[in-house]
Amino acid sequence: MLHIVNFFPKLKEAPSLFVEQNGEHEKIEISGKKVMSFSSLKACTGYGGRDGQLTCMNRAINTRQCPTCSYLDKSRAFTVGDFSLYPELYEECKKQEYSIYVAGFGQDIKKCGITRKERLLERWVEQGADFAAEIGVFLGPDEVYSVEEMVQNQFGLSNAVRVDSKMRRLEFDYGKAKLGFEQMLASIVESGLLSENAGENKVREMREYYPDVKGASASEEINGEVKGAKGQLLFYEKNGKKFVVNMRDKISRYVEE
Repeated sequence: MLHIVNFFPKLKEAPSLFVEQNGEHEKIEISGKKVMSFSSLKACTGYGGRDGQLTCMNRAINTRQCPTCSYLDKSRAFTVGDFSLYPELYEECKKQEYSIYVAGFGQDIKKCGITRKERLLERWVEQGADFAAEIGVFLGPDEVYSVEEMVQNQFGLSNAVRVDSKMRRLEFDYGKAKLGFEQMLASIVESGLLSENAGENKVREMREYYPDVKGASASEEINGEVKGAKGQLLFYEKNGKKFVVNMRDKISRYVEE
């Protein structure tokens, strides 16, 4: 069976699954008519290393990623700025620009995050943001993580947003949500907290990148015509009805076709 390691929404393209079978990894596009169910069993996805994705040496089950693989995963260098296991990545990243951004989900959830500037739009799409704005730009990773935490604390912004919370906010008052996001962005700009490293500070409306999500019912399987993704939420239609699948929940499970 195919073991799901990750799910990738893409810019105006069909989403894909990153899967493993017998130690080999590949990407599978999810488009057109699909019938796909998922196991209740979870197994550790392994970790990203210098030579690509590696399988879990502990063969851990009932977990998305075991503590060992989480520690070894090179993604830590980008998510928390820990380059201790991959110092060569630090040498590369200190030459790159990092963006601090704010993102809005529905009418009431707002978060502050970091990504490399070249991935900014891609990152917003990966998260399924409804609104987003770059608020700061820094060269290298040395300062950006502490500034991110400062912004989060000062303006009451989340560090991460659960996918099930995003699913509950697929339908909302768009006008009120946009106004609230604009007001939040204005308060950050007026604070002067990032004046020396200011980003673009313009609201980006993201709905052009997503399928029509209105009226979608939750589903635990894919069984119909795939319409696209909004972050980790996959949408399909069957018999004129819309359905949404939380693909974050499917990571570490097995495909049962």
